[in-house]
Amino acid sequence: MEEKENNVEAEKEVSKKKKNKYEEELFKARSDMENWKNQYFKVYADMANLRKEIEKDHKEVIKYRIEGFVDKLVGTLDAFDMAFKMEPKTEEMKNYLTGFKYVYTSLLNILEEEGVSIINPPIDSKFSEETMHAVETIECEGEENLVKNVSLKGYKLYDHLIRPAMVIVSKKPEQKVEVDETNSKNIA
Repeated sequence: MEEKENNVEAEKEVSKKKKNKYEEELFKARSDMENWKNQYFKVYADMANLRKEIEKDHKEVIKYRIEGFVDKLVGTLDAFDMAFKMEPKTEEMKNYLTGFKYVYTSLLNILEEEGVSIINPPIDSKFSEETMHAVETIECEGEENLVKNVSLKGYKLYDHLIRPAMVIVSKKPEQKVEVDETNSKNIA
């Protein structure tokens, strides 16, 4: 009987050790599970943020997709503007000019639908460094930094400046300093 009791005790001891081992393994498995779960949520959040950033970048690319095209088109628009400044001398030239004005207007309407705006500052408006480039200054009485002439129109695509308006700006006349010759001879 004593042997049976020893066997029972030994089995209890083995069972207890197995139970402790299983509990340790269970604890380790649960902590591993928590670790992997946290890593999964971290990666999931990173992916969600990356997706949002890619969507934002994609929207920007779509919004400004024609910027290079408009930049190349600006020279052609300038040529139209210069052609319209000339007075047609013949009836045939008037007809051509009418057709060109129609094409030019259609082109500007299409560009406007795509987000392009023309920068054509009015005469005697304040000069703005953000949207204008002064190509020349002329002396004028009155206020300084007023637009006196627009050489070339400027263009913007939404908030991106493609080309500033090229303008002539006013400045105050230089003050002539009169030198008294008698005083200058005495000084020398």
